[in-house]
Amino acid sequence: MDVLNVRTWIFFYLICFVAVFLATTFIVQGITPLFWMSSTLIIIVIGFNFILIFNELREHKKKKDLMKQFSPDEESINKERGR
Repeated sequence: MDVLNVRTWIFFYLICFVAVFLATTFIVQGITPLFWMSSTLIIIVIGFNFILIFNELREHKKKKDLMKQFSPDEESINKERGR
């Protein structure tokens, strides 16, 4: 997660929390027509969050590998210094 996108993530997770809270309320109340819709909503929100977090971790790994590629490793620096 980039620091610049924190506001977007906060709003996204607040909306997800409200959606899951409403769906859970419908399930607990036993409103039959809304049971399947609520269950589907919970599954979609959890799945979408999993996908987003997985993509963020993958992007972080790509950035880390790119930074490692551009920066010299310690062995080559020590060889140049004669250590």
